Amino acid sequence: MSETHGRLAPDTQAQGMGALLTQRISSLARKDVAAALRIDRGYTPAGRWRVTFADGSTAFAKVGTTPLTAEWLRAERRIYASIEAEFLPRFLGFQDHPEAPLLLLEDLSTAVWPPPWRPGDLERLLEALPRVAATRPARDVLADLERDRGRFAGWLNVERNPAPFLSLGLCSAEWLSMALPTLLLAQDLATLTGADLVHGDLRSDNLCFLPGRVVLVDWNGARRGNASFDLASLAPSLRLEAGPLPEELLPGESTLPAMICGYFAANAGLPGVPDAPHVRHIQLRQLRIALHWAARSLGLPPPDLPWARATGARLDADLAAGRLDEAGWHMATEAVIGDAYLATDDPRAQSGKSGDEAEWRWSRELALDALPARTSSATVLDVGCANGYLMESLHRWGEERGLRIEPYGLDISWRLAALARRRLPAVWAERVEVGNVLDWQPTRRFDLVHTALDYVPPARRKASIERVLRDIALPKGRVVLRAERVRPGEPDLVQQVESLGLSVGGVLERTHPTSKEVRRTVWLQA
Repeated sequence: MSETHGRLAPDTQAQGMGALLTQRISSLARKDVAAALRIDRGYTPAGRWRVTFADGSTAFAKVGTTPLTAEWLRAERRIYASIEAEFLPRFLGFQDHPEAPLLLLEDLSTAVWPPPWRPGDLERLLEALPRVAATRPARDVLADLERDRGRFAGWLNVERNPAPFLSLGLCSAEWLSMALPTLLLAQDLATLTGADLVHGDLRSDNLCFLPGRVVLVDWNGARRGNASFDLASLAPSLRLEAGPLPEELLPGESTLPAMICGYFAANAGLPGVPDAPHVRHIQLRQLRIALHWAARSLGLPPPDLPWARATGARLDADLAAGRLDEAGWHMATEAVIGDAYLATDDPRAQSGKSGDEAEWRWSRELALDALPARTSSATVLDVGCANGYLMESLHRWGEERGLRIEPYGLDISWRLAALARRRLPAVWAERVEVGNVLDWQPTRRFDLVHTALDYVPPARRKASIERVLRDIALPKGRVVLRAERVRPGEPDLVQQVESLGLSVGGVLERTHPTSKEVRRTVWLQA
């Protein structure tokens, strides 16, 4: 469980830690405490402090506050007492106590703590992990990872009681019934045995970067076993932070994905943990990634429920009811959309569209029809560019028409913008920016801006389109909305735009070559 050493909450202020704790730290360090900064982060209620001593030196102090966090500190201390290595924070002392053991470590607050991951960070971590695995503490310090197999037999728990997992809305009962035999078998076949040092809880909040060092923290879950377990543990959270697909970290692996996914599946839907009040939420978010990873690695169909759409509808309802403000809506929506797009390996789904390439082209190429006749070249901004696949596609489709399209991208999600930069050629990657269309300040204007109404809350939709027309499109440029299916009985984009009091410059339609469904959109003149 993370105890986050390094990143201080921006609103954290120096506070008194109490005379008794101050005295204990001074006694352990053998120098007086001059100041202390409480660190209000992490998934557990353990006390965390950055301490400054009278001589100007600093340290990180962690204090057990519950029986469970106290036991975790004792377990962590055993690692520091047994190993001295550059990938560990320097051990400065430990003072046991029946209720509040105290651990004093190197202050890592000046280190770089992802996310975001800088170029080269992941490569540095992957170079360091074999050195971690090769470290051999005394045998009586570490338990075997194999002894934890029951803890990671998550799919067995789901089989016994599927309700908590199904309540998350990630898949149907039918999908689970079909997939469960394969998941159970793969979980049972996962290799945990080995002689490697295994961290046991590897995530970005448990690692940081210093010049010449990669440091892993929070070693209470360390075991002896198969080092690949650490990579499998890291993979879902790394993908959540716009890292590579999990299978790029562990190519050809299918059993560990099932085991890691099963752990999240069995736990994410359970009641909260008093000692780790935020852990269920992060388990759910990692499950969103891991479930698709396990399905892909085992050749299973992808999970079949549109959880992101349902969650987005709840967020809209919360905003309308005043349970969520606009900033909270944007933040929560980014989490939902980002998680959904990052879970898949399909470039179209990473841009929010299901179906094959013909479906993609039918639904998106219509944007180019908004350009004036006799246009030979155009700059096109894709608002909500996600992974940048539409930027690529518009350029390719433009070439087929004899048009030179110069694509640019904007997304409110730094994670999706980072994904786009990973995927795109360097010249286009530099054109992907992070911002909210309501207040983003462009350095240039564009011939065509592709956007959508639902990128902002309903009450702000008119303002967003007016803002694009006024400040982002060129004076004679055009704004085209993402095309939507024409559904009988539902207002189409023409009606939606006119209901906002905006003038439609033109209506564009395209019929699907097979289903004969119609997509319709509108463009507006700047």
